[in-house]
Amino acid sequence: MRFGKATGTALLAAVMMVAAQAAIAEESGSYRSLRSFHHDYITIDHGGQTFTGGMLRGTRTIIQSSGGPFVEGANSYTQCLVFSTSSEDSISLDAPCIDTDTSEDVMYMRAVRNEGTVGAGGGGEGVWELLGGTGKYAGISGSCTYTTEYLEGGVVVVQADCVWSNA
Repeated sequence: MRFGKATGTALLAAVMMVAAQAAIAEESGSYRSLRSFHHDYITIDHGGQTFTGGMLRGTRTIIQSSGGPFVEGANSYTQCLVFSTSSEDSISLDAPCIDTDTSEDVMYMRAVRNEGTVGAGGGGEGVWELLGGTGKYAGISGSCTYTTEYLEGGVVVVQADCVWSNA
């Protein structure tokens, strides 16, 4: 089958538009994840304040996604260093984290929380900052609102709703 010059030009323009839309679609998006962790914290009481620190290790599963590097059903292994200062009426939690997926690509994140507790029966709401990474996560930025729940036995469950962009 032969195409005339006008038909070929129109076909090329249509293909380029579809490709451009696909590229734009993968430059931003949203996803929901569910994380399950085990923590190994130590806590010291210090003159009216409590300091907690240690490791948080577990998994992340993408349970809903608009696409991009965060594919629905994808899993990763997460490690965080958790630093927390609390008093009777406040908490300040800061946790730099890394997610390593099955392709060995690494996502850098930071969790911040200023409400709740870090003990069994506690938890609270906070924000994850998405800070880029390696491979498919290079250049990714964004944030997630999350809710965490501390269970007995050092188990922590976190659900997060995230928005991201690749600028």
